[in-house]
Formats: sequence, C-alpha cells, structure tokens
Amino acid sequence: MAISIVRYEEGHVEAVKRLNARLAAAGETWRFPERTQSRWLPDDAGEEIVEHYFVAVDGEEVRGGYVLKWQPFWTSSGLQKVCTLYLPLSEGIINPAFKLLGLTLVRDALKRNALAFCLGMGGAARPLPQTLKMLGWQVHDVPFYYLPLRAGPFLKHLRPLQTRKPVRLAAHIAAATGLGALGLAVVKAFRRVRAAVSFEQVDRFDAWADEVWLAARDAYSLCADRSMTSLNRLYPRGDGENRLVVVREGGKVTGWFVARSRAMKEHKYFGDMRVGSLIDGMALPGHETAVCWAARCFLDRCGSDIIVCNMQHAAWREGMRASGWLSGPSNFALAASPKLAAATGEPYAARVDKAHFLRGDGEGPTHL
Repeated sequence: MAISIVRYEEGHVEAVKRLNARLAAAGETWRFPERTQSRWLPDDAGEEIVEHYFVAVDGEEVRGGYVLKWQPFWTSSGLQKVCTLYLPLSEGIINPAFKLLGLTLVRDALKRNALAFCLGMGGAARPLPQTLKMLGWQVHDVPFYYLPLRAGPFLKHLRPLQTRKPVRLAAHIAAATGLGALGLAVVKAFRRVRAAVSFEQVDRFDAWADEVWLAARDAYSLCADRSMTSLNRLYPRGDGENRLVVVREGGKVTGWFVARSRAMKEHKYFGDMRVGSLIDGMALPGHETAVCWAARCFLDRCGSDIIVCNMQHAAWREGMRASGWLSGPSNFALAASPKLAAATGEPYAARVDKAHFLRGDGEGPTHL
C-alpha cells in the first residue's frame, strides 16, 4: 500500500504511539506529538499564526510526519504567508525500507507552501540541513553570541571545560582563586553602551510594538510579522517562561525584546548553570545596540550565569558585539526553500544579512 500524507487526526494517535515506541526501542530520542492539536498555536478560527500536524500513513501504521507553522512574513513583496517546517520525522532513520520518506515529507510540505524554512536542526553540518541543501535550499549557520556573567558557575559547570582533566583543574583553580572573576570583570567592562537606556518588563505587547514594526520592517529582507497582534499570539500573557521587555531611550520606545532565564540541570553544554537567552527582539533602525545592551543587563538582573543568543541580521550582530556579547561556534542553522530565498530579492547571498532570525522564530524557544 502506498504511503499517504494527511492531516493528523484522532484516529492516528495510537499508530503514532506505536511509531514512537519503535523509535525508542531503536535508541532514538525523536518523538512525534501524541496529540493532534498544537498547545502553543492551535488552529483556532480567525487566527493567522497556527500549527498544522501531518502524518505519513501506511495502512494501519504511521511511518513519520511533520509540523508546519503558518505565519505572515515581511518579504521584498510585502507580507506573505510563510511556513516553518519542523520535525520532519521518518521511520527511515531506523528502518531502511523507509529511507526515502524524509525527502517525501519535505516535498509534500513544499506542495502546501513553497515559501518555507527550517531553523535550528543542530547546525548546518547535520543530516537534515545537508539533505535540504541537496534539494536546492539555501543553508547556513545563524551566528551565535554568548557572555559569561558569573565566573564561578561558568568555570565549574560549562561542559566543554570539564572534558579534559588539565582544563577542568585549571578552571576550578581559576574559580577558587578569583582569577576567573577578575578576567570576567575585564571582559564585561570592555564594551558598554553610553546612551541612556532604560527597560521595563511588561505583560503584553501594546501599540508601541506596532509603531516599532512599521518603522523598522523596510530594513529587513525577510522577517516574521512582529506587529502587536502577532506578538501577543506568539508570546501570550501569562506565559511565565517568556519575559517581555520594552526598551526606551530618552523616554521614547526604541525597541523591545523577549528573554528567558532558566536553571539548567545536567545540560549537555551548560551543566547546572542558570542560562539567560535573548530569543526575540525588534528595534528602530540604528537602535539595535541599545536593545542588545538592555537584554544583557536584564538577564544579568535575572541572575543568569551565562547569556546566549543566535542572531542573523547584520545590524543586530553589530549591536551584539558593540554591547559586549562574544561570538562563538553555532549549532543553529537556517535553511530557506528556493522560493523563500528568492522572496528576499536576488541574489540571496547579498540579502541574507538583512534577514531577521532568532531562536524565537521557527518552532519557538523550546530548548533554552
């Protein structure tokens, strides 16, 4: 029987559970949702930003599936409906009989909307982005920025420092003697924003978000709609994980950001540190540095031991550097379908530095 790809319905749930059990038995950690409706972005009437789940049905079994998030994006042609493709999961990762299903899932998604992208994926060198590249997608890593804020936890818990005994010993000595704190103080003092920047945590996005969006969107070749309505849909009131913060200079709203600060437990990179992450933001053109600086200060006040961010747009990357964030290797990739790459205005390579992507785009900031 040929495999058919259809919307996920209640009648498929037991088959999805069997698929997940087969993946678990083979030692894989990937799982497809065992519910048919998104908790984050349910397909409610009148909502533009929604998630749809699709499954690959093979008789009585499900052999894979994927998720599409539908969302307005600003492109060279104005607002267009773009899809984020994530979790294209195929039983082919454990059963060679289905080795081509992953390609079938991607092609099926593009039939539903050719304006599509994937984000994250563990970096551009991983199998999925490499497969997308062979299909003509534009693939590259989104630059990564970080800044240790507290030397002791950073030196004791950052996993790359613990893998070799000499390095681990040196890190613990630096933490115990205060040398690490002294070095970190020098790093943190190296760059400071001189403008009078203030910031305030708020419960929801208001009319000021629309003002920033309308003034800023023409500076972007590709950017998710960051109007007040869209932002309140993505970051709803009452979500305790996301901190919504408005930024002012001289009393005027010049931008905003969304951040998280979470205590990790045996994280594969951060151990038991509290990790602060800048996951979304927008600024009036020329005010990106102020927002990056405000995010750094806010996450410091939250008690973060280290702060992290992935940032694509060139002006924002300069803002990160100017406000003292450090650059490091990235494991967070952007893959744009051929038609989406063309929507930025040709050539893509010259326009991608004006695309705006952070961890809050795509499937959302689910990992930090």
